[in-house]
Amino acid sequence: MLLFPNGAHAVPSFGRQTGEECMECHTVYPMLNADGRRFKLGGYSMSTPKPADAPFFDKVPLSALLQVSGTATRDTGTAGATDEDFPRDRDTLIQAAGLYYGGRITDRSGALVQYSYDGVERAWAMEMFDARYGGSTQLGDKEMLYGVTLNNSPTLSDIYNSTPVWAFPHTSSVSVMPAAGTKIDTALASQVGGVGVYGLWNDLLYAELAFYRTADSGVFRPLAAGVDVENVVNGTAPYWRLALQRETGPHSFAFGTYGLVAKIDAEAEDPDLGADRFRDVALDAQYQYVAGDHAFTATATWIREKQEWDASFGAGLVSNPSTILKTFRADAHYVYRGTYAGILQYFDTRGDDDALRYDTGAPVTGSANGSPDSRGWIAELNYLAEVDWMPVVQHAKFALRYTAYTQFNGAGHNYDGFGRDAKDNNSIFLLVWFLL
Repeated sequence: MLLFPNGAHAVPSFGRQTGEECMECHTVYPMLNADGRRFKLGGYSMSTPKPADAPFFDKVPLSALLQVSGTATRDTGTAGATDEDFPRDRDTLIQAAGLYYGGRITDRSGALVQYSYDGVERAWAMEMFDARYGGSTQLGDKEMLYGVTLNNSPTLSDIYNSTPVWAFPHTSSVSVMPAAGTKIDTALASQVGGVGVYGLWNDLLYAELAFYRTADSGVFRPLAAGVDVENVVNGTAPYWRLALQRETGPHSFAFGTYGLVAKIDAEAEDPDLGADRFRDVALDAQYQYVAGDHAFTATATWIREKQEWDASFGAGLVSNPSTILKTFRADAHYVYRGTYAGILQYFDTRGDDDALRYDTGAPVTGSANGSPDSRGWIAELNYLAEVDWMPVVQHAKFALRYTAYTQFNGAGHNYDGFGRDAKDNNSIFLLVWFLL
C-alpha cells in the first residue's frame, strides 16, 4: 500500500463540472479550502450547465492521472541488505497510472473513485472509493448540511487536511519506512468498506459516524478490488469524528477529535487464531488563511492507540499482552499564486518496546532494541502548472521532497544491529504528477 498515492487528488473533472479552476477549492491539491469542504459535503454534485456543443470530456465525470517518480536513499550498502530492502531505489518509474470517476451522479449525489495501476507491483487496484449523497435543511433556524457516504477507508470521508488520508505527504515514495503505525493511520485503506452519516451545523459543528467491515468478500468486495487484504477486521469497526470550526474572512480554524475501535485477526490467513483489539483516539487541529496571492495552512494531529494482543500474545507473536503506540505530526504549507508551494513537517512515533514484534533480526527494517520509536522532518517544494504544451493533460504538479530521520526503529545509531544509522534512510523524492 505504501507504493500507492496516500490520498485523493484535485480531479479535473470536478473543475469541468463546476466551471471553476482547481484553486477555487484547493490550496495545493489535494488540500481543501472552505469552498472545497462545502463541495464535498454536498455530495460532489454542484455543477453548471454545459452547452450542447461542449466537448465530450466536459460532460462526463472522468479524469486520469500519471505519476512518474524517482527515489534516492542516502545509503543502500548496509551489511546483509538486499535489493528487496530498497525496491526500485534510484530508478525512474511510473509510480501510478489511474482513472477517476469524479463528479455528479444526481442532483444531490456524486462520487470520487480512483482505480490505479501500481508500476512497482504491476497490478491494478481500487485506491479510493467515496460515493455520497448530500442535502441541507434547517435545524434550530440554522443551516444543517448532511449526507451519507459509502467509502473504503476511515478518514477518507473527512473534510479537513489534518486527518490521515488527507495528511501530508500526499504521495508516498518507495523509500524505507518505519516499522510501526497505528491502524487509523491508513493501515486499513482500501481493505475495508463502510457506510457513514455526517453533518455540518451552522458552519460550526461537524460530526460523522461510520461502521467498517473487511472488504475481502460480499457486498463491499468491489471497494477492495485488486487489493491484498492484510488487516482482516473481525466483525464491525466503528469510526467517529467530531470537530468545531470557525470561518471569519480569510481565516478558518478547526479543532476536533476522531477515533476507531477494531478487532483484527492476528493472522489474515488463519482466522481461528483469534483477533487483537485496537482502540485509536486522536486529536487534530487546522488553521487556514486564504487571501489574494497567498494561502497558508497549518495542521497537526496526535493519535494514541491502545493495542490489546488477545490472540497474538497467546500465540507467542508479541512480547506483551498490551502496548501503547502514539503518533504526532505537525506541518505548515504555504502557496503563492496557486503555483509555488513549500511544505515542512515534523513527525514523531513512539511506543512500548516489543522484541518479538520489532527485533526481527533483519537489516534495514529491524530494530535491535525492540523499540518502534521514529522521528524526523520532511521538506517539500511544489510547482503547480496549467499545461498547454501537452495534448489532453490539463494540470501538472512537480514535487521535490527530502526526508530526514533523527531516529528510526528505536535509535539514531546502529538501530538494526547491522551498523545502520537513522540518517542512512534519509531520502530524496522527485515526482511529476499529471492530471487530465
